[in-house]
Parts: sequence; C-alpha cells; structure tokens
Amino acid sequence: MNVPSRDIVHRTALLGVHDGTHPTLEAALDAHAATGIVIVAGHQHDRHGAYQAALCTAIATAVRAFGHTKVVADDSEVMAGGPHRGRTLAEVVASEGATLTTDLRDTPTHWPVVLLGTPAPTLSQSLSAHPIVLRACWNRWTASVHPAVGPAANADPARADTSDAGNVLAALCAAALGVHEAFGAVQARPGSDVGHRSISLNLWSPAGEEDEGPLLTHMPASWWLIGLGHLGQANAWALSWLPYPDPSQVCVLLQDVDRAVNANHSTGMLTPRRPAPVRKTRLVAASLDTLGFDTRIIEQRLDHNTCIPPNDAHVALLGVDNLATRRMISGVGWNLAIDAGLGAGPADFNAIQLRRFPAARLSDQVTAWAEPSVTSPALPRNHAFDDLSRRDACGAVQLAGTAVGAAFVGVIAACLALAEATRQLLGGVGLDVLSLHLSSADLDTAPATRESHPPAVRLTTS
Repeated sequence: MNVPSRDIVHRTALLGVHDGTHPTLEAALDAHAATGIVIVAGHQHDRHGAYQAALCTAIATAVRAFGHTKVVADDSEVMAGGPHRGRTLAEVVASEGATLTTDLRDTPTHWPVVLLGTPAPTLSQSLSAHPIVLRACWNRWTASVHPAVGPAANADPARADTSDAGNVLAALCAAALGVHEAFGAVQARPGSDVGHRSISLNLWSPAGEEDEGPLLTHMPASWWLIGLGHLGQANAWALSWLPYPDPSQVCVLLQDVDRAVNANHSTGMLTPRRPAPVRKTRLVAASLDTLGFDTRIIEQRLDHNTCIPPNDAHVALLGVDNLATRRMISGVGWNLAIDAGLGAGPADFNAIQLRRFPAARLSDQVTAWAEPSVTSPALPRNHAFDDLSRRDACGAVQLAGTAVGAAFVGVIAACLALAEATRQLLGGVGLDVLSLHLSSADLDTAPATRESHPPAVRLTTS
C-alpha cells in the first residue's frame, strides 16, 4: 500500500506517527478517529457576543483536534458575529461536523469535557462520571482553564467566569486553551500535567505582571494577512469576531498563492472538511465578505519588489512557513508587522513565537532566520516511519517534512498577535519577542524598542 499524499493526511493525527505512539500511519489515523470531546454550554442568559465567540471557537477547534465532538447546549441560539453569524447553534454544530445533544447520556466517560459557563444542574451527576472536566473562563484580558472536578477544582477560588463580555480576544483564547488542555489530557504524555492543572494567559501582560489592563475599546483599522494557512485563517477567525461598528470601513488585505486541500481542514479554521480546490484568498475573503469587511486579495508571493508607501496604515500579520519571506519583513516598510511561528514536531507543535517589527534589529538580521543548509528532513526512527519507508521512501520523506499542527494552537497565537497589535494603542507595553510553550507554560518576552500606533477604530462595547 502506498503512502497517502500529504495533501490528505490529518495534521493533528500525524502527531501519533511522528512521536512513535503508533506502529503505522493507519493505526495513528484510526486512534485519532476514535478520540472524542464534549463541549458544554452554560446557561443561555450568559451568552453575550464574547461568549458566542468562545463557544464557536471551542466547537471548531475541537472538531479539528478530535475524532468526535459532542456539544451539550440549547439549539435555538442565533450567532450575532463571526463566520457563523445568523446561524442557529444547531446549524453551527452541524456545519462544523459535531453532534448536538441536551445531555451526556451515551457519551463515553473517558472523553474530556470543556465547560463554558455554568452548566445546568441536571448535568452535575453526569459530569462527575468524567475524570477530566475543565472550565474555560476569561476576565478582562486573561484567559484561564481550571479543573472543574477532582482535588484541584478549588485550587483557585478567585478564578474568573464567562460573564465578562468586554474582551472577545480573551474569550477566544480561553476556548482554544480549554481544547488544548483537553487534548493534552488525552495524549497523557509521561510527566505532563496538561489537562490536570490550572493555566492562565494574560494577553495584556503576557510576562506575568498582575495587570488586568484597560477595556478593549479600539482595534487597528486596516489589516494585511500574509499566508492564509493555519495561522492566517486563525487570524481571520479572530478578526471576524471583533465588534467593529462598521466592518465595511475596515480593510483586510489577504495574500497567499496556495489552493485549499483536504489536509488544511485539520488546522484551518475557515477550511471546510472537503474543500473545493479554490485559492485560500478566496476562501477567507468569502467568510469576511459576509460580515461586511472591505477585503482585497493579492495572489502572488511577497518578494523584494513589495514596498508600501510611508502612509500605509495596514498592520501586517504574517503566518508563513518559510524563512525567506520572514527576512523580507523589514524591507516592505510596514508601520507594524507581527510574525507568528509555530513549532512543527511532536515535542513543540504547541510552541508559539511572535516577533514584531520595526524592532531592535532588522528582520534579515534575526539569527534564527538565517538561511539553513538544504537537507532532506530526517526520518524519525520509529516503527511507523520504518513501515512508511518500506512502502514508499519518497512518500515517507514527504510526511517526515510535514508539520504536525492543531487548530487550537493557531487560535491562541492569533489572540496573542492581535493583542500585540493593539496593546500600545491602549497605553500598554509592546513586545519585540514573545515565546510561549503551552506544554510547560514557559513564557519569555523582550520589550518593544519602537512605538507603534496604527490608525484605530473604536469598537462597540457592551
């Protein structure tokens, strides 16, 4: 049997091949297909715009990370924003490929549960049967996930809830962080406490200072998204939920050259399960156009001829996977550009690094972005890749060079990037570099060396 094309292999399921957990690719795909998660929505009166953003994000990232997703919620709620605006929750669940239910009966108890808000009292007994129950919540700029059952459930009595409607970025981040923790609990890596710990991420003050930050009242008025794969679609997803009073006054320039393939669904928040082979620019533009954004597309690569006028107001968000493009950033002339990079292997697929420019050094002076020597990717030494090599050596090399990825990591990176684009507008401190490893919660930052205040739009606030 030949090795499947990288264009169809699920990027998250690929984790079980790269880390040697399973003896064959097929075994890894079957194991992934057998996993499941439950998303439980709280009382309907709590469901403001930020809550809806969190709920839809939890559903969309869960569907992409697990084989099965059940959503326990009322089905009549209508989405007020985001790519699913105007749809009932039942329609959202169906379109994402999840299953809607009103209780936890017939749900395997080993499936982890992510709570958003306070669940109905009738669910209490059913929830107690699940060993992994996580509560995702947010307050101001801080996203948090805490165990809701077990000895650690009351470790933080002052923890926030989901009643804060003021910061949609924190809500999005909390939902994605909850799915990350549930995924880690299922992975059960030796020595890892993911899924059994309390974890928080303060988007206003990532370095850990206890600063709640101001209300999220303004966001940049123009965006330029370069690369519309995993990170680019996460950026667009996050933008789609921002409460701009008139999206038609917000320009979003979309740049990419690739067409969508089946594998993109596993990491792309706006890619359907079996996409038509359309260019990703058209796919993302279609989602943002329905919300009224002023979208424009560029279907050519960023190159040394790309240069913008000094008065250009776009904030550039880069989500590319090649160093050559990253080294060009400073030469384009953006007033503010934020590059996000993710880890690619089984040990660092949930690692995030952000760099902003202008910075202390030019993009072509970043040591980590120096041109690497051209070599074929090394084949992991495990049973799965031994099997792939015997069947198709070239196909095995292709999969060895294919990044492991999970949509929830991209959403967290997008929330960090949009927060970085906004922080100095609201009087905060920017960061030239931010490095975060979600497994260990290790985070390092370097303060910004340049000020940036792009033209902004006042948001509709609750």
